[in-house]
Amino acid sequence: MKTLIAASLLFITSSLYAQSAQDEIDQQIWTPFTKAWEANDGEAFNAIHSDDVWRINPGRLLVGNEYKSRNAENMQGQIRARIIEFTFETRTSNGNNAYEVGYYRITDSSQEEPRYFVGRFHVAMKKIDGIWKIIQDWDTGEINGEKITPESLVKREFIHFE
Repeated sequence: MKTLIAASLLFITSSLYAQSAQDEIDQQIWTPFTKAWEANDGEAFNAIHSDDVWRINPGRLLVGNEYKSRNAENMQGQIRARIIEFTFETRTSNGNNAYEVGYYRITDSSQEEPRYFVGRFHVAMKKIDGIWKIIQDWDTGEINGEKITPESLVKREFIHFE
């Protein structure tokens, strides 16, 4: 009986801690990510990444300043009518490290008809001086050679962090 109670308490404590970490990550990563990306604010966007962040796309790896400089340059002076939303497959953390896998959907409303862009992401995060930072960000537009389309994600519930 004592073993069952101890196991139950451990499970409840672990679940509450995981939820707490997810809430912190949502507040310190995904909300500022969304706001900075939609506002084309390169400085705010770079602030949620570690100094030695790895940014991986198929065929390309940018590290640290190379990635952050490109963000600042690409976002400078841009005005875009777009929003970004996320849906998650996996959200795992163990205290100071976290790894999340999911999909993003970008809605571009700059034309008469909205256009949608989607992809899959893997993001590794680490708590640095008590604040969550993205240390590795990878995304792609296909899985096993199959293109990810808005239609392939229609059953997923997307979150817009505000």
